[in-house]
Amino acid sequence: MIQRRAVLRLPFLVGAAGALPLIEQAPAYAATARPCLLVATADFAALRARAATEPWLSWRADAIGRAGSMRFDGGLPDGDRAKRIAHIAGYCSLAYVLELEDAPQNAAAHATKILDMIDHLQDEIDSKPVDRTNWSLTVPPSNALFHLVLGLDVIHSSLTPAQQVRAEGQLGEIAANFANYAAFPSWTAAPVGAHGTWLAYRVSGGNTSDQAALGVAIQKLRSVLTEQSVPSGAGLGGATYVGNRLGSSGDRDSKSYFVDVLSREPGLYQNVPGYINFYQDPAHRLRMEYYAGYLTTPVTRRVPRRRLSADADITVRGGQHATVVDGVSGTLVVKVDTPDFTRESYVRFNLNGITAAEVHQVRLRLHVKDVGSAGCTVEIVRARGTWEDLSPEMAEKTSWDDRPQSARSLGTWPDLQVGAVRELNVTDAVKEALTEGARTFAIGLRSTLAGAERSVQFHSRQAENDFSDLVPKLIINTTSDEYDRDEYTFGDSATTDGAVSRSARSYSAGKFETTAETGAAWSLNRVTTKPLPLLTTYALTEQVPRPGAAVPSRIFQGAGAWFLQNSHDHRALAGALWNASKAGDGHQHRDTNSLHLTAYGEHALRNSGYVGAGKAVAGFSHVMIRDLAVLSNTALIGYPDFPDDFAPPTVNNHQQSFGSGIVEDLLWGGVDYANGDSGTALANGRHRRSLVFLHPNSDTQGYWVIFDELVPTTAGTPVCVAWHPNSRSDPATGPALKDYTFDLDVEPRTTSHVKLNVFLGTPPQSASLRYGPLADWADSHQGRYLLVHYPAPTGTQKNVVTVLFPFDDSHDKAILNRVTGTGYSGATITHARGYTDCALESSGAVMVTLKNVTWQGWAAWYRTSNGDDPTQVEVPQYLVRKGSSLRWRDYGFTTTSYLSISARGKGGRVVNPTGSPISVTLYHPGLTMVRLGGVPAPQVAAGIGWRTVTVKSGSHVFELVTA
Repeated sequence: MIQRRAVLRLPFLVGAAGALPLIEQAPAYAATARPCLLVATADFAALRARAATEPWLSWRADAIGRAGSMRFDGGLPDGDRAKRIAHIAGYCSLAYVLELEDAPQNAAAHATKILDMIDHLQDEIDSKPVDRTNWSLTVPPSNALFHLVLGLDVIHSSLTPAQQVRAEGQLGEIAANFANYAAFPSWTAAPVGAHGTWLAYRVSGGNTSDQAALGVAIQKLRSVLTEQSVPSGAGLGGATYVGNRLGSSGDRDSKSYFVDVLSREPGLYQNVPGYINFYQDPAHRLRMEYYAGYLTTPVTRRVPRRRLSADADITVRGGQHATVVDGVSGTLVVKVDTPDFTRESYVRFNLNGITAAEVHQVRLRLHVKDVGSAGCTVEIVRARGTWEDLSPEMAEKTSWDDRPQSARSLGTWPDLQVGAVRELNVTDAVKEALTEGARTFAIGLRSTLAGAERSVQFHSRQAENDFSDLVPKLIINTTSDEYDRDEYTFGDSATTDGAVSRSARSYSAGKFETTAETGAAWSLNRVTTKPLPLLTTYALTEQVPRPGAAVPSRIFQGAGAWFLQNSHDHRALAGALWNASKAGDGHQHRDTNSLHLTAYGEHALRNSGYVGAGKAVAGFSHVMIRDLAVLSNTALIGYPDFPDDFAPPTVNNHQQSFGSGIVEDLLWGGVDYANGDSGTALANGRHRRSLVFLHPNSDTQGYWVIFDELVPTTAGTPVCVAWHPNSRSDPATGPALKDYTFDLDVEPRTTSHVKLNVFLGTPPQSASLRYGPLADWADSHQGRYLLVHYPAPTGTQKNVVTVLFPFDDSHDKAILNRVTGTGYSGATITHARGYTDCALESSGAVMVTLKNVTWQGWAAWYRTSNGDDPTQVEVPQYLVRKGSSLRWRDYGFTTTSYLSISARGKGGRVVNPTGSPISVTLYHPGLTMVRLGGVPAPQVAAGIGWRTVTVKSGSHVFELVTA
């Protein structure tokens, strides 16, 4: 054991002079006035005054409570000990400020505890040195150092000179462990932020010799941020890691809040070479806009208040083994065969501290470990009897003859699969048990079918370390549940437990600019989860983000397109097309051109997800989840069919995690369009994907159209597309190889029975239902996905149309029909109020006519009314990709070249991708002028109802002026 160092105590004078601490002499690193890093003495009164209102009132109470009660625990695992130090330092720093005037003795205790935590961190690093290859021995210690430096800054003036010098010496020794930034192959921002904050402490104290080193730290931070993002501001690591880097919720704060230390008072660092005020830095402002508004989906989750692991479980065996106690193992076995080979299993949960009145919903969750070759259906029953009241040790010494009594049936699980997560709603049964006064809840598991090969094994509470997350659980939602917002699943990201919902950064986003603040207000809508009451949380939150406009659809060049319904409602539609244009730092997946969609409060499409480095989910390893494109919503070329869902091939997989980004976009009049180019992500060809979001309005429901264009390198190569709904159930199918409707039943957030219709507009060669992972921290599942194979293109490019149409109890499904003809395929979408939309692909070589609209190009979507009458057809809105014409009656456009265009009424946006000026003829009765970018377009020719104008390369807003 390391000998504790002697700790000097605070010489507080209580009584006279407002109970202020005695200052004996100037400290070694005294700034003009300390504190100065995140707060100043002049701020104390205003900080205390904030506690008159929420959320500062609750943060104050919570910080003071935790500062007084929380203790260091040397028995915690690596990483958690340093995390405890950081939190105690953060709570005590805030509590010191808030109680210095009204309760100086408490403030003295908080200051003493900060000094104690400095001792503990030095002991930690002495006993477990910083390991640059181990997250637990790098990031948490750097986080603790960061908070301790802030804490020392806050309490500095209350210390004796000896205490100041000693604490500074200790922190200097600790900081030296993080000084060599180049030695950290990962998590570099953490040591940079921690060591940089220490340097900022010294520089702000007048130590000019550290100015150059602080400049190095600042530039290293900028370099890391640049590497981890693209110039548009989007991060490369997916929502989970971008959120934790830019807005840590308490365990990576040195990464996130070093920028605040540098930016709060720029005058402290005016002589630091390469200094950056991040509050004013254009690049970081863009990152904060992305963080605040585009990591979160509209989906709101009710966070379960309790997750109970089984306190006892047992498998018992009949026949000659009926009196034998087999003991416990890592599995629970269920089987009906001859008596000697028949097994049942029982699981029990301790309900102490839970009342029937607070229970909202309870789900039983078990993980399937193995299934017999003939399959198995399991019945779940409530188990009664004295077994409910035995100690866990005695309960697990039960034989067949002593097994619990089986009461009423609670349900069955048919068609069990290896790796599946099976759940059953047991709310009524648990409430019944609590009402009866029971303090435990027990269930029995038995097979409904007999046979030597009909068996199932579930993971038990004694599951091996690699499966410790798979133990039997009761997931309990209560009346006091909190709510937070879900996130997108690109790269190493899960839908749940994102930083934005629980981070101090979300509350202080306005320090960067109003767009970030508005985004944060949108992302925090309906969120009741609160950030930890640390000094960073309280001090940086000057006001709660003020609600403004809903987060708009936006293109982040080099990363993707985010399309959102204009609404603050958690049931709003939203979606994103992901296409990173460069490699990040290892948290990207091979998911170029993948999609994540949400509708009516549920995730409609989602990707493979994340549950932690190296962790498997539902029979799929972490490497498979990360590297196999087929396990996300992607397209592949020449990907072979495979017999084993749990062993997808690597042949013709995506070869890297990035493509060429978004190469074309049009956002106009309720139709959002973006096209992502795979670049070199596929070794054997190119994939261009267009996401088209049709916003809902009073006449039509919202939905998505996906245009996929696949160009194999080798002629005759077939292609395939994978669709991963947030579903664990087989879909309802319409006509073969055409219509699939999935229940969005994985961790449903609503009760409106949201479904997703996957409609295959282009005829496929085959389609198969597969099992895949839906990784999601504590709520991972085995999902069902659709893998659709298409024949090789007859030319160089295979075009595919897919319509993704969500609906629920309150939103009707449109009528979808496949349409095909010479040189084209697609779908019609007929809405209840008389509008019919057409979503079509073509090689571009032929003129296509449908609903009395004629067009030519690679892809088109248009909305019609009166489409069966050529003299009355109306097209209020249309989109053409890489097209040369779209005409109906006396309206539309033509060009001798090609372009992409989105139009509504007399206005729209056009993209000329050719690199040279082109001539475009626009048609509209009474047309007198065409404006481009608000000014008259150069006119080439004119006639009654038409004008030919020159359109330069690039994107332009156009307007048709009529008499």
